[in-house]
Amino acid sequence: MCDRAFWKGRVRMAVPSLFLLGFHFIFVLGGLTGVMLAVLPFDWQAHDSYFVVAHLHYVLVGGLVFPLFAALYYWAPLYNGHRLSERIGRWGCGLMFGGFNLAFFPLHIVGLAGMPRRVYTYAEGLDWTLWNALSTAGAYVFATGVLLCLADLVRTLVRPRREHGDPWKADSLEWLPQGDYGVRSIPQVASREPLWEQPALPAEVAAGRHWLPGTVFGGRETLVTSPVRAHVTHLLRLPGDGWAPFVAAAGTAGFFLLLTVAWIVPAFIAGGISLGAMLSWLWGSDRPPPRDMAAICAGVSVPATASGRASHSWWAMVILLAVDSTVFASFGFAHIHVSMALDVCPPPGARLPEGGLWAAALLGLASALMAWAVHSMKHARQRALRLAVVLALASALGAMALDWGMHLQAGLSPRANAWSATVAALLAWQCFHGLVLLVMGSYVLARSWTGKLRQDARATLDNTALMWHGAVAQSLIGMALVRWLPSWMGT
Repeated sequence: MCDRAFWKGRVRMAVPSLFLLGFHFIFVLGGLTGVMLAVLPFDWQAHDSYFVVAHLHYVLVGGLVFPLFAALYYWAPLYNGHRLSERIGRWGCGLMFGGFNLAFFPLHIVGLAGMPRRVYTYAEGLDWTLWNALSTAGAYVFATGVLLCLADLVRTLVRPRREHGDPWKADSLEWLPQGDYGVRSIPQVASREPLWEQPALPAEVAAGRHWLPGTVFGGRETLVTSPVRAHVTHLLRLPGDGWAPFVAAAGTAGFFLLLTVAWIVPAFIAGGISLGAMLSWLWGSDRPPPRDMAAICAGVSVPATASGRASHSWWAMVILLAVDSTVFASFGFAHIHVSMALDVCPPPGARLPEGGLWAAALLGLASALMAWAVHSMKHARQRALRLAVVLALASALGAMALDWGMHLQAGLSPRANAWSATVAALLAWQCFHGLVLLVMGSYVLARSWTGKLRQDARATLDNTALMWHGAVAQSLIGMALVRWLPSWMGT
């Protein structure tokens, strides 16, 4: 991207491109030092030294900060229509680039000279003083560049709002006229550079001459297309503004951050708040459409909703199950690896739990009952659906409790040996899914009792059934690994 204003007969590169060039230089250098640290003999020498500090900052600042400022300078006009100052941006980018390299490149040298991490003072005569003085000066230069760019940002954001147009003469659709709702109509494009190939496209979109020119259901909406040929299949209602998603995100962040400092009780309080906000948010998302078909253009109508494999939420649950299964596979691999490394499996002091067939039968029954619930939904039998979900919950939780009790009766001691620890990890993962099924099953029951679970608003049930079958399959595989793997190994 180049600025079309000429300076001394040459085309000037715009500020976003300058920041991106800085990103490439700094990030590549950080990657090269990462390759050096991947060499074990060198890592022995440089580990826990200032060389590692320099490497981390080249990767993190180069990979995050410089692209962030490039994005600020490029997309700032979307906020109020005004570009940030090119002159101030050049000065800021130059100060940040020069200051950063002055601050952190000497740390490679002082690290190789033996300076360890996490020290604030050191003895004289170690030849570290000059390099640290240069780093300090570079830090001030870098901070000056950051403050200059931030001041430019504040100055621009307080200016009166106007239409942003296409300030960079770009070819991409983010420069179409739009408000908080998005574009006035969804454009039909026929090339990779639509704003260059179709100069009248912004005016056409603003006039509503393309797809979905007005809201059908009084909220945010978009069109879902087929994955290959992009044929419009149905209308998708998008969530609107609200406090619930914000509270859910804040609670999730609080849960994980508080766990890092071992504040267990506040962490679980934050997690509970997040879960409550998610359920509140979801409560209004799975709603029946006012009518079956939605007009999206003159003479063109599509289904107003979708269910099953045609639904985006169904595929989102499939992806979640794939990720969830990956975590389970890592636990299973750890158990198999430890079992194969043993001379005798289970090791001395540990023994296999007895039985397991009753627990496996209950798990299979839980999956069958959830399939019955889905079948009852097709025939609008809400009482049968609720009975099936209650029995499925009882069967799944009963199976997990029975399996856990048999392991405790066998004397499972996770701290005694690695084999028992891997068994405990599989059990804990199974019990965690029991809690997930309890929440999801209770949510389905609440939707059914309040009359919100219907044939035309059934994503809650379909997605819960997918998670149910996935959790049951994982539990059955985990039970088989623990009980029958030793016999397969012949030990």
